[in-house]
Amino acid sequence: MPQPDTSGWLTIHPRGHWYFRAPRLRPLLSSRKRVPSKLGPFALKKPVTLGKAPLVPGSFQTKVRYSFKNHVLTIGPILGILTSGEGLDFKGNRDNFKDIIKSGKKHGALVYVFTPGSIDWEHKKVRGYLYHEKNDIWSEAVMPFPHVVYNRIPTRKVERRDDVRITLQQIAATQNVTLFNPRFFDKHQLFELLEKRPEAVPYLPDTKRVDTFARFKSFCQKYPFVYLKPILGKAGEGIMRIEKNGTRWRLQRVHNQKSITRHFSTLESAWKHFISKAKEKPYLLQEGISLATYQKRPFDIRVLIQRNGLGDWHVTGYGIRRAGKKSITTHVPRGGSILSTDKVLPSLFGEHADLVHQHIEHSALTLARLLSHEIPSLAEMSMDLGLTMDGRIWFFEANSKPEKFDEPNIRRSSLKNIIQYAQYVAKMNR
Repeated sequence: MPQPDTSGWLTIHPRGHWYFRAPRLRPLLSSRKRVPSKLGPFALKKPVTLGKAPLVPGSFQTKVRYSFKNHVLTIGPILGILTSGEGLDFKGNRDNFKDIIKSGKKHGALVYVFTPGSIDWEHKKVRGYLYHEKNDIWSEAVMPFPHVVYNRIPTRKVERRDDVRITLQQIAATQNVTLFNPRFFDKHQLFELLEKRPEAVPYLPDTKRVDTFARFKSFCQKYPFVYLKPILGKAGEGIMRIEKNGTRWRLQRVHNQKSITRHFSTLESAWKHFISKAKEKPYLLQEGISLATYQKRPFDIRVLIQRNGLGDWHVTGYGIRRAGKKSITTHVPRGGSILSTDKVLPSLFGEHADLVHQHIEHSALTLARLLSHEIPSLAEMSMDLGLTMDGRIWFFEANSKPEKFDEPNIRRSSLKNIIQYAQYVAKMNR
């Protein structure tokens, strides 16, 4: 009878020879024996030696799931982290890549980094980059095409490049290969998509693209305060806030960790100043929401939502991001601080804190499911939600390529979910 899916140890030598050993295969290992294998979604055929690998400097070793049927070895899933750059000088958050590779080793997936230029489409192979934890070094090896491609192209500018855009389209169209998170979100597009869904409308502050002075004036006169947000911005960069202050208009903008304030006698003069600072970048106007405060500072909630090992959307975790002193945003790079919901929510909502927790999770899952209906292949996102003192939840923005959460328990769970969802997808594709 065929062996069930289980785990073993794969060793890749610097010259490309593969060795594999597992307890269930021990009866076959009295002497090293080469067996045929099927690797990756295209069943790339490669001989693999069963048995303990000779000690060779520069070898890469990881734990992987496998099946052994009809004397053919199948290894998977194979997860490829797609980034940009050339060769071993590839770009992106290497610490994040290392953590994902280590999580793959722990939970049984072969993980490597690759770039658009390292794909051999003709032979369905990839020049991948492997991380050696013991020596903290990277090496290059010819790898099978991955079952799952995790899009971590680092910037919108790079993602819009022709070679990257074409590569993402080719991967998305390739049978039996799953692309996680096809692109960065566009803030304006997110609101347009969600506005079409009745279930999402109660969560949405009035949000429109900045296009004319008339719209700018209308927003400023309609709401007590208004935010101006770059459509393609990140980490709070470029955000501004405008409100009436006596007889004048106060415009605040974020610069590094400081809030710079200017006063204007008219909205016309404030508009001209805004235009000079925006420098033709597309912006959104967003209704200001009076957030709940903790120790006299407003805060919002950063939520991480991912698909889990069953393919279902799941709230991995969330935490408080409190605004810095005199800051107009809660972003940590702009002076914000990280607090625990288990500390903040009971202090504000008392015996109703559990209901608030449930409301946060339900709201995040509702919005994630709605977005995933509109944007296929989403596997994770972070979401910024506002909370008011009456317990209402507001959606501010979402990020399809979330940076790592600083809370250790959320970080551990997030890495595990990436691997387990890849395992689920690879199994479904098979």
